[in-house]
Amino acid sequence: MHYWSEAVGTPVFINRNRIGHIENIMIDPAKKTVVGFILERKNTEIRHRFFRFTQIEEMKRDSVQLINGSEIKMLPRDYRKNTLLAEDLLSKLLADEKGKWIGRVADFAFSASNGTIRELIISKSLVEDLWLGRKRMPVLSNVEFSQQLIRIDRDTKEEITGLQKGLKKWFNMDSI
Repeated sequence: MHYWSEAVGTPVFINRNRIGHIENIMIDPAKKTVVGFILERKNTEIRHRFFRFTQIEEMKRDSVQLINGSEIKMLPRDYRKNTLLAEDLLSKLLADEKGKWIGRVADFAFSASNGTIRELIISKSLVEDLWLGRKRMPVLSNVEFSQQLIRIDRDTKEEITGLQKGLKKWFNMDSI
């Protein structure tokens, strides 16, 4: 699995030639999959360049190798019609079926083999993140991505677990 926070800034290569780095990720909200990657803009370009997820030959934590350069295209103006950008997903709020606020998306993980979003990392507040750590939620079939928020059902809410990385764990405060 790869995390958004690790993928942003990753250099992209075609036959050992560096063509840029990943600036953003394009997501299909209906299928909950990564469909493409947006590269940084060069000085002379008006629009961003992008490549589809299917063009990846190998994806590592420190580099992405593409099959060939012919599929790198300019980002169309209407790309937001059916896609969601990673930066938009990171600002989404999570709510259960009753409308109760659960937190916001701080990061997400996707499969390197098919681009499926596997889990969301949830943050409630800075203080709670520092003390208890963030939480992890698997992206199940009944998780709905909308323009304003992400809605989950009771079963998904029960699957939310802690990452065990807060100061409480570090100071071993449970044993006192």
